[in-house]
Amino acid sequence: MNERPTLTSHCRSDGSCEISVFASVLLAGLILTGRANANQIETVPNPHGDPTLCSACHTSATGVRGTLRFAGSASQLCRSCHDGKLAAAETHPVGIAPSAQMAHRIGSVFPLENGTLSCLTCHDVTGHCKVGRPTALPNRSFLRGGPVSHPIAFCFQCHQRQNHMPFNAHDQLEAGQIKTETCAWCHTGIPDVRSRLAEGASYALRSESFGVCNNCHLVNKGHPTGDPHMHARPPAEMIWHMSAYEMQPQMHVPLEQLKEYVRAAKRRPRSIPLDEKGRITCYSCHNPHEKGLLPNWNLRSVGSEPKLATNHRLRAHGHIACRACHEK
Repeated sequence: MNERPTLTSHCRSDGSCEISVFASVLLAGLILTGRANANQIETVPNPHGDPTLCSACHTSATGVRGTLRFAGSASQLCRSCHDGKLAAAETHPVGIAPSAQMAHRIGSVFPLENGTLSCLTCHDVTGHCKVGRPTALPNRSFLRGGPVSHPIAFCFQCHQRQNHMPFNAHDQLEAGQIKTETCAWCHTGIPDVRSRLAEGASYALRSESFGVCNNCHLVNKGHPTGDPHMHARPPAEMIWHMSAYEMQPQMHVPLEQLKEYVRAAKRRPRSIPLDEKGRITCYSCHNPHEKGLLPNWNLRSVGSEPKLATNHRLRAHGHIACRACHEK
Protein backbone atom coordinates (compact mmCIF):
# COMPACT_ATOMS: atom_id res chain seq x y z
CA MET A 1 0.00 0.00 0.00
CA ASN A 2 1.46 3.35 -0.95
CA GLU A 3 2.05 5.86 1.84
CA ARG A 4 0.53 8.76 -0.11
CA PRO A 5 -2.11 7.54 -2.59
CA THR A 6 -3.88 9.88 -4.97
CA LEU A 7 -6.19 12.21 -3.07
CA THR A 8 -9.64 13.45 -3.93
CA SER A 9 -11.68 15.88 -1.81
CA HIS A 10 -15.33 16.52 -1.01
CA CYS A 11 -16.58 19.55 0.78
CA ARG A 12 -19.51 20.19 2.98
CA SER A 13 -21.82 23.14 2.61
CA ASP A 14 -19.94 25.01 5.35
CA GLY A 15 -16.90 25.16 3.08
CA SER A 16 -14.68 22.65 4.90
CA CYS A 17 -13.27 19.78 2.91
CA GLU A 18 -12.54 16.19 3.75
CA ILE A 19 -10.03 13.96 2.02
CA SER A 20 -11.99 10.97 0.79
CA VAL A 21 -9.40 8.85 -0.99
CA PHE A 22 -10.50 5.94 1.19
CA ALA A 23 -14.24 6.54 1.05
CA SER A 24 -14.90 3.70 -1.35
CA VAL A 25 -13.55 1.24 1.24
CA LEU A 26 -16.72 1.91 3.19
CA LEU A 27 -18.97 0.92 0.29
CA ALA A 28 -17.74 -2.54 -0.59
CA GLY A 29 -20.45 -4.29 1.42
CA LEU A 30 -23.26 -2.78 -0.64
CA ILE A 31 -23.63 -5.34 -3.43
CA LEU A 32 -26.61 -4.44 -5.57
CA THR A 33 -26.73 -7.61 -7.62
CA GLY A 34 -24.60 -10.50 -8.79
CA ARG A 35 -23.16 -11.18 -12.22
CA ALA A 36 -23.27 -14.39 -14.22
CA ASN A 37 -20.11 -15.65 -15.88
CA ALA A 38 -18.12 -18.85 -16.22
CA ASN A 39 -17.07 -18.75 -12.57
CA GLN A 40 -20.38 -17.71 -11.07
CA ILE A 41 -23.96 -18.90 -10.97
CA GLU A 42 -26.80 -16.90 -12.46
CA THR A 43 -27.56 -13.38 -11.25
CA VAL A 44 -28.59 -13.21 -7.58
CA PRO A 45 -29.70 -10.47 -5.18
CA ASN A 46 -27.41 -9.10 -2.46
CA PRO A 47 -25.99 -12.22 -0.79
CA HIS A 48 -24.44 -10.48 2.23
CA GLY A 49 -26.06 -11.56 5.47
CA ASP A 50 -28.39 -14.00 3.72
CA PRO A 51 -27.50 -17.63 4.66
CA THR A 52 -29.67 -18.91 1.79
CA LEU A 53 -27.35 -17.36 -0.82
CA CYS A 54 -24.02 -18.97 0.04
CA SER A 55 -23.76 -20.27 -3.52
CA ALA A 56 -23.40 -16.71 -4.80
CA CYS A 57 -19.80 -16.79 -3.58
CA HIS A 58 -19.15 -20.52 -3.03
CA THR A 59 -19.33 -23.54 -5.26
CA SER A 60 -20.96 -25.21 -2.27
CA ALA A 61 -24.57 -24.40 -1.46
CA THR A 62 -23.71 -24.38 2.25
CA GLY A 63 -20.65 -22.16 1.99
CA VAL A 64 -18.09 -24.77 2.98
CA ARG A 65 -14.69 -23.21 3.74
CA GLY A 66 -12.29 -23.48 0.83
CA THR A 67 -14.99 -23.43 -1.85
CA LEU A 68 -14.79 -19.79 -2.95
CA ARG A 69 -15.38 -19.17 -6.62
CA PHE A 70 -12.63 -17.67 -8.81
CA ALA A 71 -10.20 -20.35 -7.65
CA GLY A 72 -10.37 -19.05 -4.10
CA SER A 73 -9.38 -15.47 -4.89
CA ALA A 74 -11.50 -13.29 -2.62
CA SER A 75 -10.53 -10.08 -4.40
CA GLN A 76 -11.47 -11.40 -7.84
CA LEU A 77 -14.76 -12.61 -6.42
CA CYS A 78 -15.57 -9.26 -4.83
CA ARG A 79 -14.66 -7.31 -7.93
CA SER A 80 -16.85 -9.52 -10.11
CA CYS A 81 -19.73 -7.49 -8.66
CA HIS A 82 -17.99 -4.41 -7.31
CA ASP A 83 -17.04 -3.02 -10.69
CA GLY A 84 -18.76 0.36 -10.39
CA LYS A 85 -21.73 -0.82 -12.47
CA LEU A 86 -23.33 -3.73 -10.68
CA ALA A 87 -22.17 -2.52 -7.27
CA ALA A 88 -19.97 0.20 -5.80
CA ALA A 89 -16.43 0.00 -7.11
CA GLU A 90 -13.54 -0.62 -4.73
CA THR A 91 -10.76 1.86 -5.54
CA HIS A 92 -8.34 0.93 -2.77
CA PRO A 93 -5.55 -1.18 -4.29
CA VAL A 94 -5.54 -4.91 -3.60
CA GLY A 95 -3.16 -7.66 -4.56
CA ILE A 96 -0.06 -5.68 -3.54
CA ALA A 97 2.30 -6.14 -0.64
CA PRO A 98 2.43 -3.23 1.83
CA SER A 99 5.75 -1.58 2.50
CA ALA A 100 7.66 -2.68 5.60
CA GLN A 101 6.70 0.55 7.34
CA MET A 102 3.03 0.12 6.49
CA ALA A 103 3.04 -3.59 7.36
CA HIS A 104 4.31 -2.66 10.82
CA ARG A 105 1.27 -0.44 11.36
CA ILE A 106 -1.33 -2.91 10.05
CA GLY A 107 -2.84 -4.64 13.05
CA SER A 108 -3.43 -8.38 13.28
CA VAL A 109 -7.16 -7.76 12.99
CA PHE A 110 -6.54 -6.88 9.31
CA PRO A 111 -5.32 -10.15 7.73
CA LEU A 112 -3.23 -10.23 4.56
CA GLU A 113 -3.63 -12.83 1.84
CA ASN A 114 -0.26 -14.43 1.10
CA GLY A 115 1.38 -11.21 2.26
CA THR A 116 -0.74 -8.96 0.07
CA LEU A 117 -3.80 -6.79 0.58
CA SER A 118 -7.15 -8.25 -0.36
CA CYS A 119 -10.74 -7.12 0.04
CA LEU A 120 -10.95 -9.29 3.15
CA THR A 121 -8.12 -7.34 4.76
CA CYS A 122 -10.58 -4.57 5.65
CA HIS A 123 -13.96 -6.26 5.17
CA ASP A 124 -15.02 -9.19 7.36
CA VAL A 125 -17.61 -10.63 5.00
CA THR A 126 -17.53 -14.08 6.58
CA GLY A 127 -18.62 -12.61 9.90
CA HIS A 128 -22.03 -12.00 8.34
CA CYS A 129 -22.52 -15.46 6.92
CA LYS A 130 -23.87 -17.05 10.09
CA VAL A 131 -27.24 -18.73 9.80
CA GLY A 132 -29.99 -16.60 11.25
CA ARG A 133 -28.18 -13.28 10.92
CA PRO A 134 -30.64 -10.64 9.62
CA THR A 135 -30.11 -9.04 6.23
CA ALA A 136 -30.44 -5.49 7.61
CA LEU A 137 -26.99 -5.21 9.15
CA PRO A 138 -25.79 -2.25 11.22
CA ASN A 139 -22.26 -2.58 9.78
CA ARG A 140 -23.22 -2.51 6.11
CA SER A 141 -19.61 -2.31 4.96
CA PHE A 142 -18.45 -5.24 7.12
CA LEU A 143 -15.45 -3.24 8.35
CA ARG A 144 -13.02 -4.94 10.68
CA GLY A 145 -11.69 -3.45 13.89
CA GLY A 146 -14.92 -2.49 15.60
CA PRO A 147 -16.93 0.75 15.47
CA VAL A 148 -15.21 4.07 14.78
CA SER A 149 -16.25 7.63 15.61
CA HIS A 150 -16.19 8.72 11.96
CA PRO A 151 -15.92 6.75 8.69
CA ILE A 152 -12.60 8.40 7.81
CA ALA A 153 -11.20 7.35 11.21
CA PHE A 154 -11.27 3.75 9.99
CA CYS A 155 -8.57 4.55 7.42
CA PHE A 156 -6.24 5.93 10.09
CA GLN A 157 -5.93 2.53 11.67
CA CYS A 158 -3.26 1.92 9.03
CA HIS A 159 -2.59 5.27 7.35
CA GLN A 160 -0.96 8.16 9.18
CA ARG A 161 -3.44 10.91 9.91
CA GLN A 162 -0.91 13.72 9.44
CA ASN A 163 -0.31 12.64 5.82
CA HIS A 164 -3.97 13.02 4.92
CA MET A 165 -5.19 16.05 6.80
CA PRO A 166 -8.26 17.82 5.38
CA PHE A 167 -7.64 20.80 3.11
CA ASN A 168 -9.95 23.78 3.45
CA ALA A 169 -9.64 26.32 0.65
CA HIS A 170 -11.50 28.81 2.86
CA ASP A 171 -8.74 28.69 5.50
CA GLN A 172 -6.98 31.83 4.27
CA LEU A 173 -5.55 33.55 7.36
CA GLU A 174 -2.94 32.51 9.89
CA ALA A 175 -2.31 34.85 12.83
CA GLY A 176 -3.77 37.69 10.79
CA GLN A 177 -1.52 37.05 7.79
CA ILE A 178 -2.72 35.90 4.38
CA LYS A 179 -1.87 32.30 3.50
CA THR A 180 -0.88 32.95 -0.11
CA GLU A 181 -0.66 29.24 -0.91
CA THR A 182 -4.42 29.04 -0.30
CA CYS A 183 -5.08 32.01 -2.62
CA ALA A 184 -3.37 30.05 -5.40
CA TRP A 185 -6.07 27.39 -5.17
CA CYS A 186 -8.53 29.74 -6.94
CA HIS A 187 -6.37 32.60 -8.31
CA THR A 188 -3.41 32.57 -10.68
CA GLY A 189 -1.93 35.46 -8.71
CA ILE A 190 -2.38 37.04 -5.30
CA PRO A 191 -5.04 39.77 -5.55
CA ASP A 192 -4.60 42.96 -3.55
CA VAL A 193 -7.25 42.64 -0.85
CA ARG A 194 -7.19 46.40 -0.17
CA SER A 195 -7.80 47.45 -3.76
CA ARG A 196 -11.08 49.10 -4.75
CA LEU A 197 -13.69 47.07 -6.57
CA ALA A 198 -13.42 47.07 -10.34
CA GLU A 199 -16.47 46.44 -12.51
CA GLY A 200 -16.23 43.19 -14.45
CA ALA A 201 -12.82 42.27 -13.01
CA SER A 202 -12.00 38.56 -13.04
CA TYR A 203 -9.38 38.86 -10.26
CA ALA A 204 -7.23 36.28 -12.06
CA LEU A 205 -9.51 33.34 -11.30
CA ARG A 206 -8.18 30.02 -12.52
CA SER A 207 -11.46 29.17 -14.21
CA GLU A 208 -14.47 31.01 -15.55
CA SER A 209 -17.67 31.21 -13.51
CA PHE A 210 -18.13 28.32 -11.06
CA GLY A 211 -15.23 26.26 -12.39
CA VAL A 212 -13.01 26.98 -9.38
CA CYS A 213 -15.80 26.03 -6.97
CA ASN A 214 -16.55 22.83 -8.84
CA ASN A 215 -13.11 21.47 -7.97
CA CYS A 216 -14.48 20.65 -4.52
CA HIS A 217 -18.21 21.38 -4.49
CA LEU A 218 -20.32 19.21 -6.77
CA VAL A 219 -23.52 21.24 -7.13
CA ASN A 220 -26.53 19.90 -8.99
CA LYS A 221 -28.17 21.99 -11.71
CA GLY A 222 -31.27 22.65 -9.64
CA HIS A 223 -29.44 24.12 -6.66
CA PRO A 224 -30.76 25.63 -4.46
CA THR A 225 -34.52 25.52 -5.07
CA GLY A 226 -34.94 23.25 -8.05
CA ASP A 227 -34.78 26.19 -10.46
CA PRO A 228 -31.55 26.68 -12.42
CA HIS A 229 -29.47 29.54 -10.99
CA MET A 230 -26.06 28.73 -12.42
CA HIS A 231 -25.37 30.77 -15.56
CA ALA A 232 -28.76 32.52 -15.33
CA ARG A 233 -28.54 36.14 -16.44
CA PRO A 234 -30.56 38.44 -14.12
CA PRO A 235 -32.92 40.83 -15.92
CA ALA A 236 -32.34 44.59 -15.54
CA GLU A 237 -35.05 45.06 -12.90
CA MET A 238 -33.47 42.37 -10.74
CA ILE A 239 -30.08 44.02 -11.12
CA TRP A 240 -31.52 47.31 -9.81
CA HIS A 241 -33.19 45.49 -6.92
CA MET A 242 -29.92 43.74 -5.99
CA SER A 243 -28.01 47.02 -6.04
CA ALA A 244 -30.64 48.87 -3.97
CA TYR A 245 -30.96 45.99 -1.49
CA GLU A 246 -27.25 45.95 -0.65
CA MET A 247 -27.25 49.74 -0.10
CA GLN A 248 -30.28 49.90 2.17
CA PRO A 249 -28.58 49.01 5.51
CA GLN A 250 -26.24 52.01 5.14
CA MET A 251 -28.59 54.50 3.44
CA HIS A 252 -31.76 54.02 5.53
CA VAL A 253 -33.86 55.04 2.54
CA PRO A 254 -36.97 53.17 1.33
CA LEU A 255 -36.07 50.41 -1.09
CA GLU A 256 -38.24 51.75 -3.91
CA GLN A 257 -36.51 55.12 -3.68
CA LEU A 258 -33.11 53.48 -3.81
CA LYS A 259 -34.15 51.49 -6.85
CA GLU A 260 -34.93 54.74 -8.67
CA TYR A 261 -31.47 56.01 -7.80
CA VAL A 262 -29.53 52.91 -8.92
CA ARG A 263 -31.61 52.66 -12.09
CA ALA A 264 -30.72 56.24 -13.05
CA ALA A 265 -27.06 55.74 -12.11
CA LYS A 266 -26.94 52.28 -13.70
CA ARG A 267 -25.21 51.09 -10.56
CA ARG A 268 -24.63 47.35 -10.55
CA PRO A 269 -24.50 45.28 -7.32
CA ARG A 270 -21.13 45.12 -5.57
CA SER A 271 -21.65 42.65 -2.73
CA ILE A 272 -23.38 40.11 -5.00
CA PRO A 273 -20.88 39.68 -7.84
CA LEU A 274 -21.82 38.19 -11.18
CA ASP A 275 -19.35 36.30 -13.31
CA GLU A 276 -17.38 37.71 -16.24
CA LYS A 277 -20.43 37.46 -18.51
CA GLY A 278 -22.94 38.95 -16.07
CA ARG A 279 -24.35 35.57 -14.96
CA ILE A 280 -25.20 34.12 -11.57
CA THR A 281 -22.53 31.79 -10.25
CA CYS A 282 -21.53 30.15 -6.95
CA TYR A 283 -19.75 33.19 -5.56
CA SER A 284 -22.76 35.38 -6.33
CA CYS A 285 -24.53 33.90 -3.31
CA HIS A 286 -21.62 32.50 -1.27
CA ASN A 287 -18.58 34.44 -0.09
CA PRO A 288 -15.53 32.19 -0.48
CA HIS A 289 -13.25 34.42 1.62
CA GLU A 290 -12.47 33.99 5.30
CA LYS A 291 -13.77 36.70 7.61
CA GLY A 292 -11.10 39.37 8.06
CA LEU A 293 -9.38 38.77 4.72
CA LEU A 294 -11.20 41.63 2.98
CA PRO A 295 -11.56 44.93 4.90
CA ASN A 296 -15.04 45.75 6.19
CA TRP A 297 -15.39 48.73 3.84
CA ASN A 298 -15.15 46.37 0.89
CA LEU A 299 -18.69 45.30 -0.04
CA ARG A 300 -17.30 41.96 -1.18
CA SER A 301 -16.65 41.18 2.49
CA VAL A 302 -20.39 40.79 3.17
CA GLY A 303 -21.20 37.22 4.17
CA SER A 304 -17.62 36.20 4.96
CA GLU A 305 -17.32 33.74 7.83
CA PRO A 306 -14.52 32.01 9.79
CA LYS A 307 -12.75 28.91 8.51
CA LEU A 308 -15.78 26.80 9.46
CA ALA A 309 -18.96 28.52 8.34
CA THR A 310 -22.30 28.50 10.16
CA ASN A 311 -24.49 30.26 7.56
CA HIS A 312 -23.16 28.73 4.33
CA ARG A 313 -21.16 31.95 3.69
CA LEU A 314 -24.27 33.60 2.26
CA ARG A 315 -23.79 37.12 0.88
CA ALA A 316 -26.90 38.67 2.40
CA HIS A 317 -27.59 40.91 5.37
CA GLY A 318 -30.11 39.47 7.76
CA HIS A 319 -29.17 35.92 6.65
CA ILE A 320 -31.99 35.91 4.08
CA ALA A 321 -30.26 35.25 0.78
CA CYS A 322 -33.27 35.03 -1.53
CA ARG A 323 -34.43 38.59 -0.80
CA ALA A 324 -31.13 39.93 -2.05
CA CYS A 325 -32.31 39.21 -5.59
CA HIS A 326 -36.02 38.41 -5.39
CA GLU A 327 -38.56 40.93 -4.15
CA LYS A 328 -40.98 38.23 -3.01
